[in-house]
Amino acid sequence: MAAITTDMPFASRLTVTPMACFGAIVAAAVALWAPTALDMATLWVMSSSYHYGIFVAPIAAWMIAKKSAPPPAPAHRLPGFFIIAFGAALWLLGRAGGVALVEQFALVTAVIGGVGVAFGGGALRAWAYPLAFLYFMVPFGEAVVPGLQTITAQIIVALLSALSMPVSIDGYLIQTPAGAFEVAEACAGFRFLISATMIAAVFSYVSFQSWRKRIGFLVFASLAAIFANGLRAFLLVLIATLTDRQWAVGPDHLLIGWIFYALLFLGLIAAGRRFADAPAPHAPAATQTTAGASAFPVMLAAIAIIAAAAVYANVIVERPVHNPAPVSLSLLNAPGWRILPPAQNWRADLQHADRTAGATYVSGDNTVYLRLGYFTHDRKGGEIINYKNRAWSGAYWRHIGARDAVIYLFGTSKTRRIDILAGPERRRLAAVTVYWLGDEIFIEPWRMKLAQAKAKLAGRNPSGGLIIIAASYNRDPADAVATLRNFTGDLEPLSAWLSRIDRQ
Repeated sequence: MAAITTDMPFASRLTVTPMACFGAIVAAAVALWAPTALDMATLWVMSSSYHYGIFVAPIAAWMIAKKSAPPPAPAHRLPGFFIIAFGAALWLLGRAGGVALVEQFALVTAVIGGVGVAFGGGALRAWAYPLAFLYFMVPFGEAVVPGLQTITAQIIVALLSALSMPVSIDGYLIQTPAGAFEVAEACAGFRFLISATMIAAVFSYVSFQSWRKRIGFLVFASLAAIFANGLRAFLLVLIATLTDRQWAVGPDHLLIGWIFYALLFLGLIAAGRRFADAPAPHAPAATQTTAGASAFPVMLAAIAIIAAAAVYANVIVERPVHNPAPVSLSLLNAPGWRILPPAQNWRADLQHADRTAGATYVSGDNTVYLRLGYFTHDRKGGEIINYKNRAWSGAYWRHIGARDAVIYLFGTSKTRRIDILAGPERRRLAAVTVYWLGDEIFIEPWRMKLAQAKAKLAGRNPSGGLIIIAASYNRDPADAVATLRNFTGDLEPLSAWLSRIDRQ
């Protein structure tokens, strides 16, 4: 029997179904960007705030099967490639800047782009809502917790004042006749907000046909969740105050909260059903299609974009750095200020810094506390910008608020964030934190992250660190801010301090 021959390239003769093409792209993204996928999955499992992440992809698949119109045969794959390329660039930026949130957002973006490559641009349009729902897989939102704490505290004070009950507020601490109540991070309502928004997202997709109604219901649910959490916290403080802390401070605290949340969820669903649209007619079932002769090279091209980002990250962004650390870390000089040993009852939490130093500075009636952290370079497990590198330790000192103030420091007069801290024996501190990278000073952490990303993408990873300056006050944080201004105005230039470190 004669052998059958063909001039068609091997790759073109392979037949790959859209689902197989999509699965290969997702598998490649998870494997090549494994640290990102592992960090995201770890948070799903380990953090009670993000357990819901495990169920997002199955819910999105159910939403597609439940209601979405079937896409046409795979065509117009270019939008999928653009989305994957954008995701790869974003992933590189997040990797270089050490921002896990950006990396994880980029990973989900690449997965969505894989839908466009495998199923075509028609699938991106037909499945837009469920695909956008996939972003709930990203463990996001902790940055809004301080804002939620502030809103909750203000709602409590406003409602107590409306009842003519004596109340005062200091940051997140609320004082009533029954004592002090703290609006802690767990009381901010972040979990409730995420849960309400996610449930509302699924409900609005099933119940409404127009995007305007869906987005409107999402906004309504989010605002309702924020106000409801404030109302819940108010009721707990009110009950504890009226009963002289006999109720709403123990296990019943959680029980009251769960009952309140359940009632609100039922109320949201009832409100949504009241304005739900009539069910749309079911779209005809899609016929099974294949990607045809072009699927295999298209799949390889999509994977190549993801692989290129991974290779660049490994070769350029994360190449080994061997910057030696100084033997010891010099203190900042401030003419007119005596340098004393560091405070024993306050020490900023500087995790994984290569060198640290601290001191107390005294000039007349003014006293400030200084804490320095030096990093030879930014790396995994040794990030300069990290939630663990801050002015409060969490064990003895708590963050109870923030304010902005104009402070002159290292040659510039700018508005800077002042953290308000509460410590043992009703002590209060106002602290300002600044960051440095190379020979530049940064106030906002996000600007520091951008500078780090730019340097790493160019193959550089300079030394950097942070400087924390704190002052105590009795009643008004403005007194501490004035002390900080007096001290920072007398500090030596940053370049002089860095040159002493380099000589070491």
